[in-house]
Amino acid sequence: MKSAFIGIAKQLVRFWPFRQLYRITILSRYFWPNIIRGFSWSLRRTETSNFYYDLTPRNLLELSNFVSVVTKVELSKVSEYVDEVRNDSDLSDHIRTNLLSDKQMKDSRMLLGRRIGWYAFVRATKPKIVVETGVHQGIGAVTLIRALEKNALEGFPGRYFGTDIDPGAGALVSGKFRDTGQVLYGDSLESLGKLSEEIDLFVNDSDHSAEYESREYELIDAKLSKGALILGDNSHATDSLINYSQSKGRGFLLFREEPHNHWYPGAGIGVSFPSSTSEAV
Repeated sequence: MKSAFIGIAKQLVRFWPFRQLYRITILSRYFWPNIIRGFSWSLRRTETSNFYYDLTPRNLLELSNFVSVVTKVELSKVSEYVDEVRNDSDLSDHIRTNLLSDKQMKDSRMLLGRRIGWYAFVRATKPKIVVETGVHQGIGAVTLIRALEKNALEGFPGRYFGTDIDPGAGALVSGKFRDTGQVLYGDSLESLGKLSEEIDLFVNDSDHSAEYESREYELIDAKLSKGALILGDNSHATDSLINYSQSKGRGFLLFREEPHNHWYPGAGIGVSFPSSTSEAV
């Protein structure tokens, strides 16, 4: 009986409107779960931008492999760094204590998403100077600073500089996090132009227009150390970093997020790195 029904159904989908209905059913398999998650999210008191979520177990493994390939650090060690930040109660408590006092953020889970990768890159490469443009609340900033603090305990001190045009940005860079990092206020291009330090790891997360992003890369090019890495937070949406990398003879790879139990499809991490083995980090 079941096989007969299946046979009839296969015949029906050859004809309109059954073919269109069948295609709609296929589409719903992909989009309906996220529509449900999105509706649930809309009812909660949580962020309306810079969404916070964890990554799926498979995506975390992909992220560890991504960082390992770029930095040439053993996968097992990179996986330790990933677990380290995901289980860092001091960091998560600092974020929640400072942000969840806002009633509009009461239901937010404050998870790190792709920023886990930022942390792993800092832990793997032991940079002396880390620069991030676009700080917003400062979740990325304190994640990067936390990695620098861990490096310092192992004998590899470093410092963080963030830039943001909003004088209220970087609220999370407070308390002990100020010992290792600071936020420079004003237009990112102006702040970068004044920065005299040699940059070991640069994170672009400011104005997400392709033109402005490209201008940042060109501006910091002469300030990069020999083995410097550039992380692009907008590389899933623009070709600015890959174009810059090709023009400078650098390598480029892209990691795409797979959010866990969240409607947002995810962003990514673009990374530009020295392509010559003699310049490897």
